[in-house]
Amino acid sequence: MIMMHHLLAALVLVLGSSPAAAQSLTLTNLKGPVARACGTAEAKSIPDLWRQLKACAAPGKAPEPMAPSLAQATMPAWGTGQIPREYDPNEGAFRFICGGDGPLAYDDPIVYPGRPGAAHLHQVWGNKLFDADLTTDRLLASAPSNCNETPHSLNRSSYWQPALIHDSGEVVRPDLVSVYYKRKRAGSPYCAPGGAQPLGICVELPARLRFVMGWDQTRPTAPFEGASWYCTGAEGHHRDLDAIFAAGCKAGDDLIADTVGPNCWDGKNLDSPDHRSHMSHMVQSANGGRGGCPATHPYLIAQQQNKAQFKVTADMIGTRPDGTRFSRVSLSSDHMLPGAKPGATLHADYMEGWLAEGRKVWHDHCIDKGLDCSGGDLGNGRMLHGAREPVYGWVHPRPRAAMPPKPAGHAGH
Repeated sequence: MIMMHHLLAALVLVLGSSPAAAQSLTLTNLKGPVARACGTAEAKSIPDLWRQLKACAAPGKAPEPMAPSLAQATMPAWGTGQIPREYDPNEGAFRFICGGDGPLAYDDPIVYPGRPGAAHLHQVWGNKLFDADLTTDRLLASAPSNCNETPHSLNRSSYWQPALIHDSGEVVRPDLVSVYYKRKRAGSPYCAPGGAQPLGICVELPARLRFVMGWDQTRPTAPFEGASWYCTGAEGHHRDLDAIFAAGCKAGDDLIADTVGPNCWDGKNLDSPDHRSHMSHMVQSANGGRGGCPATHPYLIAQQQNKAQFKVTADMIGTRPDGTRFSRVSLSSDHMLPGAKPGATLHADYMEGWLAEGRKVWHDHCIDKGLDCSGGDLGNGRMLHGAREPVYGWVHPRPRAAMPPKPAGHAGH
């Protein structure tokens, strides 16, 4: 990766004085590597490529660190080096497990960057470095992660959602978080160009991408996609926790906060002012049939999904005099929606921080070969260290935590 950035810098020195000099380069040969290095869509023309190169290798832009060797960062898959079975003829899946022991913080480096204590309380998983000043460069320089427990981690991404709070004031910790990336495989009928039924132009997950999914605090009463609750002891997905307990979720069951990111990208921006506009969920066609990515967001990327799993205890459920059940747990963001039922403001943030070599391996094998990769299996006979289960096992040893003190001047967002 560092060599790529040196190459880009050298090209910019040449092209900066004369864009016409780019005509001697081969667009076909350069557009793919440049797109992967810069986290952009493939250039459509030589001038477009020139603009990408200048932006990507601009002074002050830190290159991604050199990844550790895959031998250091991985181990034989499931002890034998086996290759996963097919997931779907037209789709691939890459999954792994993160611990529920990540930081708790009143920070949000996407929504409130540089403003410590400005956010509601968040439960974090992924990179163990987390504060209001977090940037992708700092993520990439920080190896510790509870999704990839090794000094040679390939996944240095950060993921967070509002903390789950009990009426007593304690924070309820998840036992674990299952993280998914899924996309239609290259060469399937659903991938443009060339597909007979294209949903979008299938590209690799853009480096340095960030977005917010689920409930939108800037439009608190607007309908939204990508966030719901379900329970192993109740049927269906539900928008709030009162509904999930009324449906039969009980002590001993697993309660899952399910957040699903948009999978259509505009091909230009890695973030946007509202942290959503550069992304879109698929849309239906005008006649209500199969749709796909909208024309404004034509690039189909791996869909990022999180399933934070909490063990239900009896004190999480209340009973009214009439026998109906209600939730005694809620989200730290629920106060932002007046009259909200507990859990109705479910949302999550994602800050991409994969080292390029790791991201390419699971994309090339799990996604584009349509494999069923779980536990950090990369689909090539290797798997991530520390991604099969949390280091403490499948049950959090300390499922309740004291509410962290609010910082001075806490804004309460």
